[in-house]
Amino acid sequence: MVNVPERDKREIIARAPFVDEMVGEMVAHLLHGNAHIDVEIKPFETDMYAKVGLNLKEVRRTALELLRMAEVAQQATWTPRLLANVRERYLPGATDAQIIEQLRRLAERDDGLELLESGLLFPQDGYALTAEAHRELVDRIAAALSAAGVTLGELESSVDDLRKVYASRAADVS
Repeated sequence: MVNVPERDKREIIARAPFVDEMVGEMVAHLLHGNAHIDVEIKPFETDMYAKVGLNLKEVRRTALELLRMAEVAQQATWTPRLLANVRERYLPGATDAQIIEQLRRLAERDDGLELLESGLLFPQDGYALTAEAHRELVDRIAAALSAAGVTLGELESSVDDLRKVYASRAADVS
């Protein structure tokens, strides 16, 4: 007697790579009216294999726990050495709390932050921190000028006047 495998009765809703295509796949499907997600892990060019089926409650709990662990692990990389390096190279004068807040925002925006090596940011991430700090400063200045009712033209005129006064004062001193 020959056993024929039962036809797959799942209604596939979505597919996505697990980490990336070379590692595995996740498949969301309906089976008997209930939604499930199967995670199949089979790293490229290996014989290793794992398959896990989860209901939606389990998926949500797992996702939240993974996010929590990612936050804890990410913050563990923000060592005194990293904070000192960031302060020295990218955010001079910033406090540890300010640097940590900037790192947190960068990590959120970029879905995480990897280090060049322990205690050292990739230069592009450091430059992104500097750019963000400058952007915040410009925004604060613009808000202050707007609140004071000063236009950019008026500010430019005032700066020119101050330069003239400074130049004439410097000429008087010499």
